[in-house]
Amino acid sequence: MNQNLSDSGKDFFNEQKNIVRISLDEILAKVKTLISKLKESRNENTLLKENIKNLNLKISELKLQLTKINTELINKDKEISDLKNLILNSKDNKIPVKDKDEVKSRIKDLISRIDSHLEQHENGERS
Repeated sequence: MNQNLSDSGKDFFNEQKNIVRISLDEILAKVKTLISKLKESRNENTLLKENIKNLNLKISELKLQLTKINTELINKDKEISDLKNLILNSKDNKIPVKDKDEVKSRIKDLISRIDSHLEQHENGERS
């Protein structure tokens, strides 16, 4: 009878040992899965950081372009104002017709170019 108790104790111990092994294998598999997910998230974070850098560079480039276009617009607007003032300030409007036509043509050209720049800028913002 002592032998039966000893055998059943060994069987119970072996059964418990197998249960512990199975539990440890399950835990190990879950830890491996977590490590894999951690590596994936680190890689994704690295890619996102690179994307942010690239987007910031693009924003800086676009800001420079916008500044350049705004400067050009200001210069063209000033040129238009100067040409208008030239016409308005001439004595009794006695500018030769040829010069008037050139000034009018230049004003129309500048206005057209400003409109074109503004349309390009508006279309760029919508994209």
